[in-house]
Amino acid sequence: MRGPVRCGMPSDYRRGIAWSLGAALASGFFVIPWKLANQHGDAATSTLALLGSAALFNTALGFAQRRGGSQRPLGRYELGAALAMAALSLLGNLAGATAMQTLSPSLFNVLGRGEVLVVALLAWAFLGERVERRYWVGAAIAGVGLLVMRDPFGTGPVDARGTFFAFLAVLCFSVMAVVTRHVIHRVDPVRVNALRLWMTLPFGYVLAGAPTGLADVPSAQLGYAALAAFAGPFAARLCLILSSRYVDARVTTIGALSAPAVSLVLELALLGTAPPPHELLGGAIMLGGIAVPLARRRAPVQSEGASSPNTDTRSP
Repeated sequence: MRGPVRCGMPSDYRRGIAWSLGAALASGFFVIPWKLANQHGDAATSTLALLGSAALFNTALGFAQRRGGSQRPLGRYELGAALAMAALSLLGNLAGATAMQTLSPSLFNVLGRGEVLVVALLAWAFLGERVERRYWVGAAIAGVGLLVMRDPFGTGPVDARGTFFAFLAVLCFSVMAVVTRHVIHRVDPVRVNALRLWMTLPFGYVLAGAPTGLADVPSAQLGYAALAAFAGPFAARLCLILSSRYVDARVTTIGALSAPAVSLVLELALLGTAPPPHELLGGAIMLGGIAVPLARRRAPVQSEGASSPNTDTRSP
């Protein structure tokens, strides 16, 4: 007797989307304490507090895993993966900081979202991940929404040098996403993220310059930086890494693209700052575009004992 036929999304795909949207939520929250931290002191001190706090959070979670007996021995492969991710993260942040010297934040945000397209192309070329038509449609709609939100081209000519470094940052973080997808099943995500941060911290200390008067650093600055570290380099990055375990790199990236829209809502709720109407409209368009590739076609799932053809759940 044929059992009932149910429709549903594959559980692994649901997990991947959930982690990706978790990264968007954490990234959207990150900008609020990060903004407050930099209002209480200089950027160099905030940056070092951010990296150091994130490394400590990841290390503490790693120790908790070890006590639970769930952590595998550290190997050269994990060290190599962490080193590659640290180098890409450092170069990407340096390129982004250089771009921000001549580009407006709005334009930089728009150019940075090019990661959605670059990740898809790199994953197709090096990992063999197929790119569906609905992905390009959704990415295009989300891009329109981001343009509506930011109005980046309304402030004058675009600086060529700044644009170059913005795209270099996009390339670094896109390669990092593809590397993560490639190594995810052979590494411990928490430990690799902790190693990445500890490897990056000394370079950030050298490049940012040693902050003076550490004893006089306001406790509010350290507290907000630690909160930002928990949301961004710790929670958001771990969510992205874990998402890549279940879904293709491009799906992880486009889910995380909703972070600017999340920031609008959280800014209104936590800071009481009402975004202008064009930002709300752009955020709604972005979320609609993101939903297009994430809402995969539902495939029938039959009960045990039912005969069914081998169904491919990928979208066309």
